[in-house]
Amino acid sequence: MNRCDTKQKAFAQRVYIDLKICRKWSKLHAYFDETNKWIFFIGAQSDDQPLIFVLPMSCDQQFTVDELFNLKSKLSSALPAATSSDIQSVLMAIVANDFTIGYFNFTSGLPTVASLELETSTNSVVSNINNDFISEIKTENAMNEWSTTDPNICWD
Repeated sequence: MNRCDTKQKAFAQRVYIDLKICRKWSKLHAYFDETNKWIFFIGAQSDDQPLIFVLPMSCDQQFTVDELFNLKSKLSSALPAATSSDIQSVLMAIVANDFTIGYFNFTSGLPTVASLELETSTNSVVSNINNDFISEIKTENAMNEWSTTDPNICWD
């Protein structure tokens, strides 16, 4: 990894520390792509989740749409032969000049949803009507659907 840019080394260190220590990823292995001079990782947040590519990069670095589309195949080709290349997504770790990290996940095709559950939450809303504080309890679900039995309600 001595053949890559010192700036990218610093970005890779920051991303590694953020993912491994702060976010407590269970797996994170570093690799180097000789062709593109990239340090990248293969990792997973927990042992039961699939492996993904993690590519640390500068916020100044630019990709075309074609380069983004072929990013997974470029990273797969840089893997050693013994490493599994059945990885379906690339997590771009974009590091700003002040070392703020933004993560963007790119996946081939549409993501699959194992199960969709409706979550219902009860939120207490305090409103000010005629200078009296009235506690209104509204129930809303995660799909932003409001159930009502009143036929005279008009929804905007």
